[in-house]
Amino acid sequence: MFENVIQSIFSAAFLASILRVATPILLPSLGALVSGQAGVTNIGLEGTMLTAAFTGVVVSAYSQQWFGLETGLVVGPWLGLAAGVLAAMLLALLLGFFHLKLKANLLLASLAINILGSAGTVAIMYELTGDRGNTSTLASLTIPFIQLPEQINQIPIIGPFIFEVFDNQSAMTWVAFIMIFVVWFMLYRTPFGMHLRASGENPSAAESVGIPVMRTRYMALLISGFLGGLGGIHMSMGYLNLFQRDMTNGRGFIALATPLLGANNPYGTGLASLVFGFFDALAIRIGTLQIPSQLPQMIPFIATIMALVIYALQTRQSQRLRALRAAQGEGFDGTYWRVLQQLSILHVLLAMVAIIGIFIGVAIIAAPNGFGGPETANPLALAFLVASILLAAINTPFLIRAERIPAQVWLSAAAGTVALGVYLLLFFSLFFETLPALVLALVLAFAVWMVLGGWYLLRRPRSSLAAA
Repeated sequence: MFENVIQSIFSAAFLASILRVATPILLPSLGALVSGQAGVTNIGLEGTMLTAAFTGVVVSAYSQQWFGLETGLVVGPWLGLAAGVLAAMLLALLLGFFHLKLKANLLLASLAINILGSAGTVAIMYELTGDRGNTSTLASLTIPFIQLPEQINQIPIIGPFIFEVFDNQSAMTWVAFIMIFVVWFMLYRTPFGMHLRASGENPSAAESVGIPVMRTRYMALLISGFLGGLGGIHMSMGYLNLFQRDMTNGRGFIALATPLLGANNPYGTGLASLVFGFFDALAIRIGTLQIPSQLPQMIPFIATIMALVIYALQTRQSQRLRALRAAQGEGFDGTYWRVLQQLSILHVLLAMVAIIGIFIGVAIIAAPNGFGGPETANPLALAFLVASILLAAINTPFLIRAERIPAQVWLSAAAGTVALGVYLLLFFSLFFETLPALVLALVLAFAVWMVLGGWYLLRRPRSSLAAA
């Protein structure tokens, strides 16, 4: 069974599930990015998503009574979408009124919005359905799914793979990834985007040149409510077809961390959302094993903590590298410091993935029956723990002090190649025998290390590396 889970992870169906589960993270993450750029981060996204999800379900269900069954089935999903997004924007406007107009603390006002979204949806749901858990008694509708043309499936080699990944995805998933480009264009190619970023970076200077900071921040909150509302709608009308109590399950809070990991850039935010989507989809796959349900449910939140640790470590690395670069003075070598930055990121990521491997080893020991029983699970857990601890140990020195990379360039190459090679080996072993898979994994891992800048350090004179 464990082998089946590993094989399913490296499949087109798994990639399709990543896109699907990343959608309700990506949309509110873009909302958090926009409001954060304006200096008023919408921390109430969790309550906003819940409100939108519940409103969309209720309106789509009752639209069949208001307009008749035939017409309701056609307009109901879109009416529910519009109502849910409108409710989310009203909550964002309420947050802006409390914080910007009444000068309430942003954190406390956002906390109130989250409590209102969680408790209010349950109270109204009980009045409408008599159930505090879900709206299964309501005939709610779903947002349409987009079917790709069959001709794509006929394209040689890549056609079937692309078709399986993107076919039958919710329209909300397509909207979510299109919104990455829309938000980028708005922030960096429009006057409003310039005003929004100026309002967040230096509101006093923005006001001095005539930028309406207060109005701009209200607009940023409304946009964040719009995007958060779309994410909530996807949860109840795309990801599922009903509303469940607290169904967002912390995604609104995860969305607050995603822009930080994406360097406060829409493209980086999209990539970070896919990473969280990967761990969310992984939790679903692992949940098929005979293990306590709490273990796979922990994975997305462990990933969030680890991502924040990576962000903190990388920020610390960047500050240290900037200081070292400034000390270099007139002899500044831009390529050298860019290579050092890229390789330090690689070592940070490999060390953190190794720590996740330690968690997996502990999980196997805690629930051996899900992995073939103690006879199979214990050796597997021991292998995970030993390998993960060793991989973390060989990468940690370069994580603590990035300047060790050029001083110990071959050790950096060995650490990067072995650590990355182990992870690639898990993938290649599904298609090749052990020895060819090992050789291919190590060769590709070393190639990645070289492309990230290892080639530059290896051909640079040792004396110049020491001086740097």
